[in-house]
Amino acid sequence: MKQSASIPYRIDQGRLRVLLVTSRTRRRWILPKGKVGPRMLPGRSAEREAFEEAGVLGRLAKDPIGSYRQGDHIPDMPEGGVIVEAYALEVVDELPAWREMHFRERRWFSVNDAIRVVRDPEIRSILQTFKRSMKR
Repeated sequence: MKQSASIPYRIDQGRLRVLLVTSRTRRRWILPKGKVGPRMLPGRSAEREAFEEAGVLGRLAKDPIGSYRQGDHIPDMPEGGVIVEAYALEVVDELPAWREMHFRERRWFSVNDAIRVVRDPEIRSILQTFKRSMKR
């Protein structure tokens, strides 16, 4: 099973900020992510997840920032989890209402604060990779 995630970001008064959402069940801060649908490219799936889970639209990076493994010990996940490709998404529009707004919270963070509040070490690592890539 393939999955993809977006790293929604914006530059706010010269500072890089990322948008995180809470997971539906455990209410932990995560990146918008989901399964890559049939006949769908991973990047387009990442865009769709950002729209559905966080209510944002934007410009997707052509190539993924990287990938991470998730779900090693989550029920109904394959042995060893799944690989999630993560794409940077420069947010151009933040909708006041979106599909999963009653199930998730969304919040903008500095990248350093996002790395601190995310509990999953794999997501923290991809955020660090994203931070390094944005300094180039």
